Amino acid sequence: MLGGRYRMLRKLGTGGMGSVWLCEHVALGRRYALKVLNADRAADPELVARFRQEARAASRITQENVVDVIDSGEDAGGEHYYVMEVLEGRSLGQVLREDGLLPVGRALHLLEQVCRALAAAHGRGVVHCDVKPDNVLIERLADGGERAKLIDFGISRLPGAGRLTRDGEVIGTPEYMSPEQAAGDTVDALTDVYAAGVLAFELLTGGLPLVGPTAIATLVAHQTKTPEPPGRRRPGLGPEVDRLVLRALAKRPADRFPSMQAMAAEVTRVRVLASLAAAGLHVEGNPGAVATLALPATPAPMQVMPVPAPRPEAPEQAPSRPPRRRLVFGLLGASLVLAAAAAVVAVVLSIGRAPAPAPRPVPVVAQPGPDERPQPVVPRQIDEEPSAPGREARPARPGPPVERPEHDPYAPTDPLKPDPFR
Repeated sequence: MLGGRYRMLRKLGTGGMGSVWLCEHVALGRRYALKVLNADRAADPELVARFRQEARAASRITQENVVDVIDSGEDAGGEHYYVMEVLEGRSLGQVLREDGLLPVGRALHLLEQVCRALAAAHGRGVVHCDVKPDNVLIERLADGGERAKLIDFGISRLPGAGRLTRDGEVIGTPEYMSPEQAAGDTVDALTDVYAAGVLAFELLTGGLPLVGPTAIATLVAHQTKTPEPPGRRRPGLGPEVDRLVLRALAKRPADRFPSMQAMAAEVTRVRVLASLAAAGLHVEGNPGAVATLALPATPAPMQVMPVPAPRPEAPEQAPSRPPRRRLVFGLLGASLVLAAAAAVVAVVLSIGRAPAPAPRPVPVVAQPGPDERPQPVVPRQIDEEPSAPGREARPARPGPPVERPEHDPYAPTDPLKPDPFR
């Protein structure tokens, strides 16, 4: 079968479009999962195109949470197939049915992986359009952890691919369809954001947010009704969880998370907060602590940066010249100091060279005799001014002649002496 390259071992499951087999590569001896389109479906060209598109969509995405498709084709008998990695585990739908209500930490951890798988698909231009628990496979790791794998890209939308549905035709699962998808409108990455919100509600509460008695009623409910917060179904989830789920379930695409990457980051933050709350640490009232919790799911590997070689020491440079403005002010100050010193020296020298001032003449006042009327004394006018440094004394101007009395040698000079002739 299949050109003799694969040997069929056993059937793993059956879906709406085909069946999945465990096979082994004849030359390599490695086991894979092989999906074959059902014979009754192979006569429908639209279903054949959808089957091939599923293989192409999954093969475009290389991410640990997306199933890896490695081969596809058509054998000599006309059977269409594609080969993917074999996954051991249960679907998320089986986990919910068999394990019951999941712990909050486990539910958020699985939801985070689904969001990252969808973010990787959107990065390659692929819109899944059918996000639901049965299209997520949970495999058990060697260390006891769980890994979610997104599968079944049967109705996905690829960039540049033709439209595979007629106008107004609705294809998908009604319980997980966005309002625009339920109305038959154009879908995009925000359609998967809404479906991830439905999946989050189911993982955290064990039930669906909106469901009607019929498929049509369910589609109408997603277009017209507002879901209740998941905290009402499961008390104790907290306001952070309610805001996360209700934002993803917004009716208008513009009110949802702007991208699946943004929703994955928010799920990571809420998951860390829930883990701290379970440990008895409450950081809800500390915005700084909450902001530091928006970390990636896996830490980036440490990068060793090369140590740069030491640079050779630069030769000592001559001191830089002072600014021109500082030099000008320095010269101006020195000039002022020199000018002031020269002025002081000139004053001192002029004082030393100036001639001494001439003594002023003292007027002589004659003492009148006892029988004589005293004559008025007219002082001689002195017009001399003391010589100042640098100036010559001007000669005194002559005044009017002063009459001097004749000298009497016997006139008393001292009124207190007695007259010897009297």
